[in-house]
Amino acid sequence: MKAQKIRSGLFLGLMLSLIGCAMGTVDTIESGNKAEQNSRVLIATQKSDFKQAVISEIRDTLERNSCYIKVVDVKRLPNESTQSFHAIIILNECMAGRPDPRVESFIDNVPDKQKVIILTTGRLEGWKPESQKVDAMTSASVMDRSKAIGQSLADKALEIIRSQRNL
Repeated sequence: MKAQKIRSGLFLGLMLSLIGCAMGTVDTIESGNKAEQNSRVLIATQKSDFKQAVISEIRDTLERNSCYIKVVDVKRLPNESTQSFHAIIILNECMAGRPDPRVESFIDNVPDKQKVIILTTGRLEGWKPESQKVDAMTSASVMDRSKAIGQSLADKALEIIRSQRNL
């Protein structure tokens, strides 16, 4: 019985690794004034048509509000410093009931969790981060909803930025 659980766990880990590797990598993109000191936003994502449509809406809104934006692949999250960003948006896919382990680890290590916004996509709309300070949403990857979801995420980021300016 114990050996079967171990084999099942190894198989699940292997499948998640293969899916993660097959997903492709998002190119790092920066836009806006890099010297902007009051409205810097980090966006971490995975490669999918839905997530790209959501990010397009987020970028349009944030660029209209003179924000500096850096878009990176979720795989690069461990290399990003959170201190230089005023808001952090993470779009990731839930697999086997959990997000990418790098996302969970990143969130655990962010000192100011109130500047983190996470959108988790997947079939089950139930995963939420352990910290209640993280603004978390779940959604199925429905293209018709991408504009509204992107606008909602951008609005949340702008709200975080405005609250930091008023400190």
